[in-house]
Amino acid sequence: MQGGDLDITCSCGLFRARLTGVGPGSGSHLMCYCKDCQAAARHLGADDTLKPRGGSDIYHTTPSRLSIEDGAEHLSCLRLSPKGLMRWYAGCCNTPLFNTLPRGRLAFVGVSTPTLRADGAAEAIGPVIAVVNTSGAQPGPGTLRDRGFLKAGWQIMRRLVLEKLRGTARDNPLFDERGVPIVSPRVLTLDERRAATRF
Repeated sequence: MQGGDLDITCSCGLFRARLTGVGPGSGSHLMCYCKDCQAAARHLGADDTLKPRGGSDIYHTTPSRLSIEDGAEHLSCLRLSPKGLMRWYAGCCNTPLFNTLPRGRLAFVGVSTPTLRADGAAEAIGPVIAVVNTSGAQPGPGTLRDRGFLKAGWQIMRRLVLEKLRGTARDNPLFDERGVPIVSPRVLTLDERRAATRF
């Protein structure tokens, strides 16, 4: 499925989006074990989206490939701290959807792969090329080691530059033309964050 489109759907189906032109070179498939990704999922009651030992399965690509098809009114956003990542989710069912930087000036979006419902999605996004932040993994059998960080980082930077050259760096449905998020994020209180980081 090279250069194909993938549907993105929340758990209850009220929010729908699409990734276009998914194939080799258009994104990077990563597994992140950081405590923040786990805390965000836990706060939303979406622990079932995490892989064993707390892994978040994420596909990094460019926002110009993303379009919101239906249910935009259900789009919500949270931040674990005032300077944390923007963590977008479907407020209708608390499904984690996307991660972005605080402003839309860099062509970067991480898509939660459990939301990719299309047939052939696994083949389209390819294998995991990087495993990161394994020091934050939950206890469990086996040994986890970080790998592929430089390769994934290079791919992300390359896409940022290409989007800039193409003039599509600011094509982002999650931010307006000024680079301001279309939904005001809610920042977790310290107590909420503490509760979400316990396991």
